[in-house]
Amino acid sequence: MTSPHPLSAAALFDLKNWVAVVTGGGTGVGLMIAQTLAANGARVYITGRRGDVLETSARVHGSRDKLGENGGEILPLVMDVTDKQSIKDAVSKIKGKEGYINVLVNNAGVWKSRPAASPADGPEAFGAAMFAEEVEDNWQQTFLTNTTSLYFVTAAFLPLLAKAANSPAKQVGTVINNASVSGFLRMTQRQQYSYNASKAAALHLTRQMAFDLSHENINIRVNGLALGYFPSEMTTGTSNDENESGADANAFRSFMEMMGVKVVKRMGTARELASAVLTLATNEYIWGTVSIIDGGFGLSVPGNIHTKRLAE
Repeated sequence: MTSPHPLSAAALFDLKNWVAVVTGGGTGVGLMIAQTLAANGARVYITGRRGDVLETSARVHGSRDKLGENGGEILPLVMDVTDKQSIKDAVSKIKGKEGYINVLVNNAGVWKSRPAASPADGPEAFGAAMFAEEVEDNWQQTFLTNTTSLYFVTAAFLPLLAKAANSPAKQVGTVINNASVSGFLRMTQRQQYSYNASKAAALHLTRQMAFDLSHENINIRVNGLALGYFPSEMTTGTSNDENESGADANAFRSFMEMMGVKVVKRMGTARELASAVLTLATNEYIWGTVSIIDGGFGLSVPGNIHTKRLAE
């Protein structure tokens, strides 16, 4: 059989014998990323707290007819990214089965709440609503999942990532932190402070981890994704029996227009996410970057917006 041209997509993105871990991989963006890696040959461990969801996604989307003859596998593994013992247990299982991982995608995330009032309601009402937000169940849990977990999950997998250089791929291990374009914005998207602040922190943590883990004694690449709106349980509220989410195009356009955005008329697709993920996973010349994939959302929103419509 003739080998593919070295600059063909098949050669550039061949992940045969690669091992990947995708946190929050059972639904939404995490599942898109897991499918991407597995479709190109990797054995992908999808983690999360809901074992039944992981089992369904692995069975449905990891089947041979879905991945193709050159596809890898999707394997379910229960792991709570906010629990250090759960993380250690998952690392131990993968170490015993694989001995290395090539790619770690820190994808797990959560959105909790926003204040019940807006700036348009005045200082008394808005101040009271801000102060009424939950510290532990909102702010602490949001940061624990969206920011802190990136640090501890990466730390736990570091020895396995370091062994990637001696794996069949012969490439250094790589970490991809999935954050959000919300971490770059001055606009709060209707006052979702805890979420946006946690994503800004995740982006900065990504840059700092990229610096330290590039040390010659570790030699692991770290890059980030700052995504706009993609269909997921977080953005659409639901998923179907195959754990995939769909978006109402008209409702989304109205939502965008409410924020003063007219150029973004739809959510991103799995294909658009996949091309970026594959590039970050395979390109050994990309270190310490954050790729914004948002359809132009970040370029379109006003830096500060206080329209009556947004305040409602």
